Amino acid sequence: MRPTARGWQAIFFGVLSLAAAWLVGTTQLYQLAYTLAGLLLVAFVLGLVFFRGLRYTRRVPAEERFVAGHPSQVEVVLHNASRTRSPSTEVVDHLPERRLFPRPPVEGLGKQSTWEPVLFARRGLYEFGPAEIRTTDPFGLLHFVRRVGMRTEIVVYPELFELEGFRLGGRSTEAGTRDSFKRRGDEFADLREYRHGDDRRHIHWKSVARTGELIVKEFTHEAPQRYAVVLDLHRQAGVHISEAEVEDAVSAAGSILRHLAKERLPFRLLCTDKERGASEFGDNEATYWKTMGLLVTARPDGDTEPGDFLAERLREEREGLGEGVILVSRSLSDNLVKSVQELGAAGLSVILVALAAHTYRSGGVMSGREAAFLRGIRRLGVAGAEVRVVRHPGGVAAFAERRRWGAMGVRGTGYR
Repeated sequence: MRPTARGWQAIFFGVLSLAAAWLVGTTQLYQLAYTLAGLLLVAFVLGLVFFRGLRYTRRVPAEERFVAGHPSQVEVVLHNASRTRSPSTEVVDHLPERRLFPRPPVEGLGKQSTWEPVLFARRGLYEFGPAEIRTTDPFGLLHFVRRVGMRTEIVVYPELFELEGFRLGGRSTEAGTRDSFKRRGDEFADLREYRHGDDRRHIHWKSVARTGELIVKEFTHEAPQRYAVVLDLHRQAGVHISEAEVEDAVSAAGSILRHLAKERLPFRLLCTDKERGASEFGDNEATYWKTMGLLVTARPDGDTEPGDFLAERLREEREGLGEGVILVSRSLSDNLVKSVQELGAAGLSVILVALAAHTYRSGGVMSGREAAFLRGIRRLGVAGAEVRVVRHPGGVAAFAERRRWGAMGVRGTGYR
């Protein structure tokens, strides 16, 4: 509680009247001072009576999925638990920036509910709150403030785009047929000797190491091909990384994951950041949102280049790469070319979504940088990767032909 401007005036004249009455000895001045003091006391009592029943709540629908760049709504509710009608009220909340909501009087035992728009420019973890309820007494002499410590953590997912026409058949698969999107199922049947025409991806390398002969796995039914989406989050020493570059890389990876989920193809995410974030293979909604959660806090703080990362995974966890790798890379290097060749030799299809990093950085597109980038793209193509390029400006929006994922597909319980 604190005095308003009018309240400070009442206090000032009350003190002044009391001092003048003490000096002059005039009864009327004493009466004026006591009247002003009594008025402040009455304002205090009435303010407490009207204010004590006010409560504030903030409601985020359980099915709400906040996505960067897309408006959402939050319900704010002012309750009056008292039987007396409240005065006009102001609510201050952080959604996540500071917002002021003037509210008219609330009837006794009633409530007022409104939906307030919220918009997040970037993905990440945010927090709603804390909040305050503010009102004044009927005479306008005293401010009453109640702080509401209620905080709500908000997850904001990266902006996604619809990748219509995004072909998944890499160069090490047979293009142009539905079978290029398939692999043998997970139901293992037997091992047998290699025959001409067998898929090299089904070679059982442990048996090869033990016997010295090519042995392949047999399966009993057909199942979708699995894809590992690898997100380059390597931090290059001495190179300034623009926020737009990182956000486009994350958005591209998320859009690809969304496309795989829509096609019901098993997928997983591997990040080259410091934490080495990774999800397991899956094609259901739970796997999708868990995977998207890794992108919320992804940061370019890794110390491993994408080429070295892929080579390491191929050596240590061949099955963890599935049958196809989709790499979202912000850099092109000799190691990456070598790793693409090794992946192809192991029977994996490789799709490279390359960010033209020089178009995001100071100096923009320069002929020397552009020529070096195009040489790297050609080398990776010769090595066996199917290459797509994301450039700035335009970014992933232009890459996806500007068909953007809106609320449909990210809100609600489904990701259709």
